[in-house]
Amino acid sequence: MNAVVATAPVAAGDDLERLLEITRQLRAGFEHDEWAGAGDLEAERRAIIERVFDERPTAAELPRLTATLREVVRLNEELIGLAEHRRRALGREIDTARLGSRAGQAYRSHSPGSFRGPRL
Repeated sequence: MNAVVATAPVAAGDDLERLLEITRQLRAGFEHDEWAGAGDLEAERRAIIERVFDERPTAAELPRLTATLREVVRLNEELIGLAEHRRRALGREIDTARLGSRAGQAYRSHSPGSFRGPRL
């Protein structure tokens, strides 16, 4: 029984390290506009969070847990900012594409071969 108790904090510590690692990977990916795999990383991250909170942390684990969660929250705020920035950029790209499409339609409808008015 002592062996199980001795390994439990190590596993929780490993989970906390992996949680930070994943969150940093997500941030790096967002910074470089690399979104592939983000869903898988987020699913793993959620599983770790659930596992960490399956049991009440001991008093000895609280400082590390608190520090890790504060860092995750800080990184999450950066992730949200990066995602919002990308969302706005995509919105601008869509608006530009729509404007270009409308301009192309207007040009085609007023080109010499497309005029359908009376012949002089």
